Amino acid sequence: MRLINRFYLHGLYPLLEKGGSGLARRMERFEKWEQLKPSESANRQWARLIRLLQHAYDSSPFYKKRFDQANFNPKRTFDASDLKSIPLLTRDDIRVHLTEMCSRAYRVEELSVSATGGTTDTPVKFYRDANSVTQKIALQWQLSTWAGMYPGDKVFYLWGARSDYAANPSWRWSIYDQHLMRRRWAPTSVMTAEVAEKYREDINRFKPRVIYAYPTPLAIFCEFIQQSGKPLHSAVAAICTAESLLDTQRVVIERALGCPIFTLYGAREFGMIGAECEQHAGIHFAAPGAYVEFIPVPDAEEQNLCEMVVTDLLNYGMPLIRYRVNDCGIPGGSCPCGRSYALARAVLGRTGDIFQLPDGSKVPGVALTNRVLQVCPNLKKIQIVQNTIADFTVKYVPWQRETNDGIAVLRENLRKFFPPEVRWTFEQVEDIGREASGKTRFCISKLQASEGALSSTRG
Repeated sequence: MRLINRFYLHGLYPLLEKGGSGLARRMERFEKWEQLKPSESANRQWARLIRLLQHAYDSSPFYKKRFDQANFNPKRTFDASDLKSIPLLTRDDIRVHLTEMCSRAYRVEELSVSATGGTTDTPVKFYRDANSVTQKIALQWQLSTWAGMYPGDKVFYLWGARSDYAANPSWRWSIYDQHLMRRRWAPTSVMTAEVAEKYREDINRFKPRVIYAYPTPLAIFCEFIQQSGKPLHSAVAAICTAESLLDTQRVVIERALGCPIFTLYGAREFGMIGAECEQHAGIHFAAPGAYVEFIPVPDAEEQNLCEMVVTDLLNYGMPLIRYRVNDCGIPGGSCPCGRSYALARAVLGRTGDIFQLPDGSKVPGVALTNRVLQVCPNLKKIQIVQNTIADFTVKYVPWQRETNDGIAVLRENLRKFFPPEVRWTFEQVEDIGREASGKTRFCISKLQASEGALSSTRG
């Protein structure tokens, strides 16, 4: 940590940033947890899990009923195998039982509201208590330090979630965000040679210490940079999140940026769940924040592939217990870094191919999630398939039988995003399931399959 980082961590962030008060103290606690023996870390995590389950049983009508029906009493002695009696939690459960899931120890007005992320599934609202928000911010910062990123560093965000930054900021916010907090934001949307050149110039002027990005758009950007042969400022590190990073993408990005690449694994519902350390041996799951179970996937192509089920150990305002994040992983392995957190050799999630359009531009599938899914609340799931360069099929699962409004909104947003020569066919289906590989494909390009272009996974 440099002097400027200490100034931001102990001075500016506590004064100006949400969750900044006490940030240094919370990060230090998480860092000390990393240094525990694995057995002590596991014991502490289990104690947190017991407290969370007991709290949910005592204060949430939804969990009181669910635990009683499962004949599970968290106030009695239990082990990991007993947790299997608790039904898995889904987004449908949250959508239907939102208020019942909230803890009666809090007033709803005290809780902060957010929404689930993801790809095929449309967002669902959920709540967090204030303490969990500050804890999650600190945990994310601590995990980011593994890549050498600290408060006060200049960071260039190649980002898809428009909810995370202002698209048309006021001059006051621009001064605060860009000059005081030292952040630059670049949307992922359509990537052309012209857009890539603009981002290259922005990076060279800004000279960020860290590039923080969705991996698919970053890989496309790096391909354009390599093709142009023009110089690019060398950052200290690049952090990829929101999707899993493919080996092919890592090679392209490292070659173009000339710096090490790190991945963070998280979900909107939980914040950051795990991270890749400097040894690059897999994803460490942060024991203080989440309890992760691995359920074997039958008949999977990948050996030892498991569905990951996550319990949030920080959010007491609206507990999420044994929640299906719809991602898969391969548990196990070892890492010489010495951290106490459990390791997964790989995390596999949902996939989004890259669409190549008639005008020569490229659209990362991940860029559609915030512009398509999050504005179609009447549609439960969506999958977009590119059949030819101008012909697309949209498969959708409705929340209810009447979907005319949802389809109308979807058509309108696709029309805004894609050129007029693109043709769309809409097909209602019963479900959009996971493939044998363990992945759920959100955007499928049949052109890409034939040409062997890059694809990406969410993680």
